[in-house]
Amino acid sequence: MEGPCHAWIRAHRAYDWSVDLRHFRSRNRYPGHFRGVVGSHEVVALEDRFRQAVDTGGPFEAAGEVCYWKNYRSHQARDRLTERLLQFLAPPQRWASFRDAVRSAGFQPSCAAFQALRAACGQPNGFATPVTFLAFYAPEAFPMVDKHIAEWWAAHRERFGLQHSPPFAVRQADGWIQAMTRPKTEQNWAAYLAWARFCRDYASRLRGWRARDVEMAVWTAQKGGDDLPVLDPSGGSD
Repeated sequence: MEGPCHAWIRAHRAYDWSVDLRHFRSRNRYPGHFRGVVGSHEVVALEDRFRQAVDTGGPFEAAGEVCYWKNYRSHQARDRLTERLLQFLAPPQRWASFRDAVRSAGFQPSCAAFQALRAACGQPNGFATPVTFLAFYAPEAFPMVDKHIAEWWAAHRERFGLQHSPPFAVRQADGWIQAMTRPKTEQNWAAYLAWARFCRDYASRLRGWRARDVEMAVWTAQKGGDDLPVLDPSGGSD
């Protein structure tokens, strides 16, 4: 008989987000980058490339690849957002500031550090994409977030004993996570920290998982309308 962990394992295995970096319309301007397909099994390698670039002062194009990967399903926005980011980060001093901001947000996460990261990537009103940089830099500790995660969090956090954690502030029309005002930014950052703690907790219960792995399972389950059970705090992948 299957135990509760198997529902989480199935959801994680079913995670499906495949991105062809070669579709980036400006890829010829960046030789050696935006090559190949990043499927579910290749995303860890993309995380590793981004982390190495941040830690060693590698090519700024690594951030552009992450931005394009994150926004791939938004055909109207993915090229525009990626081109804008690459142009913004091209000056060496801006790339250095971005790298410092990512590391600072990862080592000492705070709303101020997050706002500094947003400014350092030229998205002072952004939320989901700046969080993606943090999640790719430290996937063991930080998950991503989007409208599907926000929906799951609003519907299920009470069932997981997190009813006192805030929900994400989203735009009702399309579920976009709003962060254009200070109150909404602060609410969403507080919600994100609670979400990250949950992901780290469940990663420990599932043994060998990372926060990002928990997020992948939740994202898949939410899109498919599948249930994820509450797990015993003692953990163990039965």
